Amino acid sequence: MHADAPVRAQATAGASPNQGADRSHPEGTRASEGPQWLTGRYAPADTLDQSPRPELGWFLDEDVLAPLPHGSMLVQLWVSAEGRIDRAELLRAEPAGDWALRALAPLPGTPMRPGVRDGRPVAATLVVELVSDNERFR
Repeated sequence: MHADAPVRAQATAGASPNQGADRSHPEGTRASEGPQWLTGRYAPADTLDQSPRPELGWFLDEDVLAPLPHGSMLVQLWVSAEGRIDRAELLRAEPAGDWALRALAPLPGTPMRPGVRDGRPVAATLVVELVSDNERFR
């Protein structure tokens, strides 16, 4: 299942993976490895000509999201030059709770357009905010 591309997605190079209250990882991400393995391999999205973005919308568990009247998730993504989400880290969720981790479980399967620098695809990291408009997350 997928949700629309986020209205308030932001490429935030200065966002630290240590900010926010919840640093858990959705299933399928590199939860056991810290950001050190990524150093130098992923360019901050704000240094690119074009930031990574989902091709069809974000893949989220809509069964988890359906009962929520509102909410938001701040997520840091590491996207390969091939358009794969290699890592996703939940930085913050409103309201607090484990719902966000369950909702993000399918996120690594989201087909992405990679970041672009000088006309070539590059691996990049960015922070996106997924927000609810009382009907669906985007």
